[in-house]
Amino acid sequence: MFRQIAALVFRLRAFNNKKIAQYALGIKNKRILEIGSGQHTHGRDHYSAKKYFNHSNEFVQSDINPTFGHRVIDITKFNDQGEFDVILCMNVLEHVYDFQRGIQNLHRALRDGGELIVFVPMIYPLHDEPYDFWRFTEHALRRMFNGFTIRELSYNGIRRFAYSYFLVLVKD
Repeated sequence: MFRQIAALVFRLRAFNNKKIAQYALGIKNKRILEIGSGQHTHGRDHYSAKKYFNHSNEFVQSDINPTFGHRVIDITKFNDQGEFDVILCMNVLEHVYDFQRGIQNLHRALRDGGELIVFVPMIYPLHDEPYDFWRFTEHALRRMFNGFTIRELSYNGIRRFAYSYFLVLVKD
């Protein structure tokens, strides 16, 4: 219930969807990996961003939960190398205890010049307990992604009271 109230108050899903829809407009003929695609039920993917991307892309959905019907990926154990042009990691990092290892593995899985798209909440109630570990500030995000060039770092809300962050990062 708190999650639904927070979604209405902070409009995180609307912000997330708007940002990913804008990003997806120019993406064609790419190999895309989505981390945390969520459950596929009743013929639809409730959390997946796949619907925003052109059909020319190869879109690989994944989740840590094998019952969701996607490729099973734990980013802390992920060992693909240079396989993807774009990786979407939205609403995931706050659930990864060893997020630094996860970020290193995502970096390795990108092709040179590939892009990592990250969305993380800042002010948001605990959810998916007991696997909700972190809230990252803008300053933490800049340090966490020092192996990337930050092409975009935007926030929802006002800067000093950001509800969430959206990042487009380029592999150096």
